[in-house]
Amino acid sequence: MRRMIRFEARVKEYIRVQSLLNQGQSLLLAVSGGIDSMVLLHVFSLLREPLDLHLSVVHVNHQLRGDESMGDEQFVKEMCGKMHVPCYSELIDVMSYVHDHGVSKQLAARKLRYDCFERVRRQTGSDAVATAHHSDDNAETVLLNILRGTGIRGLAGIPPKRSQGSIIRPLLFATRKEIEAYASEQGIRYRNDSSNRSLKYRRNELRHCILPALESRHAGLAGTLNQIAAAMVNVNERMRLMVDEQLHSLFHQDAQGRFLLNHDLLNHVPDFLRDEIFVEILHRLNIEPSEKKISALRRLCTQSTGREMELSGSVSAFHDRGHIVFMVRENILPEMRKVEFGRNYEYRDCHVSISRPEQVPPAYTGTHGVEYIDAGRLGKQLILRPWHAGDWFIPLGMKKRKKLSDFFTDQKVPRYQKTSIPVLESDGMIVWICGKRLDDRFKLTDRTQTAIRLSCRPSTSVTHDEPG
Repeated sequence: MRRMIRFEARVKEYIRVQSLLNQGQSLLLAVSGGIDSMVLLHVFSLLREPLDLHLSVVHVNHQLRGDESMGDEQFVKEMCGKMHVPCYSELIDVMSYVHDHGVSKQLAARKLRYDCFERVRRQTGSDAVATAHHSDDNAETVLLNILRGTGIRGLAGIPPKRSQGSIIRPLLFATRKEIEAYASEQGIRYRNDSSNRSLKYRRNELRHCILPALESRHAGLAGTLNQIAAAMVNVNERMRLMVDEQLHSLFHQDAQGRFLLNHDLLNHVPDFLRDEIFVEILHRLNIEPSEKKISALRRLCTQSTGREMELSGSVSAFHDRGHIVFMVRENILPEMRKVEFGRNYEYRDCHVSISRPEQVPPAYTGTHGVEYIDAGRLGKQLILRPWHAGDWFIPLGMKKRKKLSDFFTDQKVPRYQKTSIPVLESDGMIVWICGKRLDDRFKLTDRTQTAIRLSCRPSTSVTHDEPG
């Protein structure tokens, strides 16, 4: 049997000290094809027998570098075949996620990559996913987080394992130079990612320019940053438990996909915890935390109802009657839907039905959520849609038009509820603010020959478009 050399022994010892793995477990290795992950694959192919591990590999093709990305994928598959390690390759569409969610390319890639890791981990029945992060990555992360102002969580850097243990970093003790030396010594083949040299990415600028300049003046800076991270890991874990405990009562998602933070209860939380609560909320919303965003949320808590801020291209927050409401646009803007008579429709949190009564009823029924309109006033097409800025109608009993935004304000409709109220439209004209107010132009009159019954009530478990 081949004698274990020093670097491999250090990996094995780090696994033991950090309690990353147990004998006989299944491990999924995240392998990009770069030097760090190829060293990870090489080391674990050698530790497979001593640790009685069941190995498999996941490779994520981000489709960002054309032929280079395809070359990486083929290379990883080839190397896994030579080592007799099953390889699972996945394609992710980073740019579509950027477009849909308004986040940076780097944040989108990381989110989709880790989602993929977890999906393949479950598929393979693996106990954990191992990534190839090393101590230089950790130093960069700590410094980057200091520059962003991401609180205690940021100072903890990259943990050796996530609290649930599904992600482990068994090379976190090693420096970049040690990994490069081991790769050279063992003749390990790897791919070079051309984007790693681009200074348009903040981490690359930090890696290639800022950190080397700082270390030329302050020798051992990377080691110091790693010591700070190690010291903060336990503090961060304790803080996370406290934050989770607070969020259990402070923060929830409603049926419409909006996230509500109880501002009144937040006022009773100790000051040192509030910023960490904001950091955790931003993480849950897939937003990169920064001092700028945290400060803006602090200010929002002190401002009057109705004040709003943009957190990302797809998430906004506003102050509304004792709550900070976070709205994710992909959840609050359903598509327009064509509607027909005699059918029921589920639209956000509303159940809307449209039918023809046998006879023309009185103009006012007195039934909440029910209206009757003059069928003769309708155009060719009926549509359910969300309200838009600039929408107007003529409220029942009035002669002049009124903006929907002003109507909602007069009715004291909470801002976070406005997006869930459907609008019924006919050939470009608003017929009904569903469940709220009819447009005067469609009311019943003495000349009405055929009526249409409209109903809107809170949703129940009705199948879409089932017969009414």
